[in-house]
Amino acid sequence: MIRVEKLSLSYRGEPPALHSIDLHIRPGENIALIGANGSGKTTLARCLNGLQQPQAGRVLVNGMDTSDPTQLRSIRQLVGMVLQNPDDQLVGTTVADELAFGLENLALASDEIHRRVEETLAAFDLETYRRSPPDRLSGGEKQRVAIAAVVAMRPRYLVLDESTALLDPGERHQVAELLQRLRTAYDIATILITQSPEEAARADRIIVLQAGRVHTDGPPAALFADPPKLRALGLDLPFASALAAHLSLADNHLELAALSDALAVLKPQTYPESWTPPSPPPPAPSKLAAEGLAHLYDEHLPTRRYGIRDIDLDIPSGSILALVGTNGVGKTTLAQHFNALLNPSHGRVLLDGCDIGSQPPARVRQRVGLAFQFPELQLFAESVAEDVAFGPRNLGFAPERVERLVANTLAMVGMPLEEFGPRQPLSLSGGERRSVALAGVLAMDPEVLVLDEPTAGLDPQTTARLCQLFAELSSQSRTLVLISHDMELVGRLATHVAVLRQGRIELQGPARAVLAHPEFESISGLVPPMAVQLARHLRQRGLALAGAPLTLDETIDWLAPLTSLTHV
Repeated sequence: MIRVEKLSLSYRGEPPALHSIDLHIRPGENIALIGANGSGKTTLARCLNGLQQPQAGRVLVNGMDTSDPTQLRSIRQLVGMVLQNPDDQLVGTTVADELAFGLENLALASDEIHRRVEETLAAFDLETYRRSPPDRLSGGEKQRVAIAAVVAMRPRYLVLDESTALLDPGERHQVAELLQRLRTAYDIATILITQSPEEAARADRIIVLQAGRVHTDGPPAALFADPPKLRALGLDLPFASALAAHLSLADNHLELAALSDALAVLKPQTYPESWTPPSPPPPAPSKLAAEGLAHLYDEHLPTRRYGIRDIDLDIPSGSILALVGTNGVGKTTLAQHFNALLNPSHGRVLLDGCDIGSQPPARVRQRVGLAFQFPELQLFAESVAEDVAFGPRNLGFAPERVERLVANTLAMVGMPLEEFGPRQPLSLSGGERRSVALAGVLAMDPEVLVLDEPTAGLDPQTTARLCQLFAELSSQSRTLVLISHDMELVGRLATHVAVLRQGRIELQGPARAVLAHPEFESISGLVPPMAVQLARHLRQRGLALAGAPLTLDETIDWLAPLTSLTHV
């Protein structure tokens, strides 16, 4: 058992991170740890295996105190941890070496190491990456390798710090099934830090942190039964629960199938005209385009491979284009061509009809801003304010304009200059770093904004704030390119969607047509938004309502024939 007793911790010059935490974690438990960004989740996780030491109180792992340096090796064998950024813990030259590294440090016999490596490669669908260097993988693929490497060591307690945030839905499901098998077979406790209410709802127990304190500790049904309380904590309900609450259904449905069953027994009370979806945006001139675009990695080496090929894509001015697909299909590779971070092996990229290859890269990067998948890659200054100011200063903006841009963009992402400006970027939580990185790109006043997994690891309130910001930028004729595995976000924001598979665009068009396409799942390897899934569930149950809603609000209107209730 892990016993956390009166645990408190503060960082120098920062608000207290943890206040008198008391917890018990038993073997075999399935726990979700949730809370707003900056609530202390990562700090608590790092205390569980002695990566950080309490300033007050203590943490006991099977009776061993994490503050005793002689016990740390044994504690870390028991408490495995997967970090937010996989690059922070990948050390092997190949994926197979990475999986073997921890096992070798446990001094296991060579035949046992070989057996576990092979078993783990198969369990995580990594056989084809056996000899691949981890640094050549996509962000989601790296995260899968990092999880696999820790799971192979068979810890008794497994802490996953937003470790599924960059995984596509299929990979998330695969990891969830594997963790369940580990709990059953080896009595391993899993502690998953997540911002996904659907993931949290599948746990047996949810711990909610607020401002460094344990606010709630109990079963999901109890937590999600009180939507106002949950939203006051900066959190949100699973789609099925939110819809059930809006429709005042008797039960708190956490799963889509159960909600579909409840709705299917209702008989239409009214028969209004068919639901009409919002009008698509009017046609607009091309802002960014790719023509015959291809990129070869290791072009002159035996490991030569295409990252993308035969890409033809037109992105209208003022649109929000979502690039979607499973991990490793070329989304980030394509995005890095849009601001000349990568140069085409074949084809070209056009910005306002002009080939960006004929323009100075610095000018292109001012016009096309890119927020990276891992914000740590672009944060380096001593303070948040200095970091956000770096880009516009380098572009030669006047000092007064720089000051104004820094204050405005930090306010846009919900991080007021007075509170966050003096803080060190790398002392922030993962979600806060992501927001600062976005502010740094916005401060350069780009015409096109490329966002690689912009909301991964962000709490619902911050995500909602950014969605509003992105919609406002689009209404100002700025063009956004969004890479995301979050189909709820894509359905909420995107005007257009392009689906990549094996480096090629297999499906593209207006967002509603693509996301509700009958072959979207088979082409993309992803699951569509919950609203689309619900419509399919109901049609399978004999309720064939016309239309294709994409969001919760659209679904409530779409279901009007089944209930006299509307928004509450």
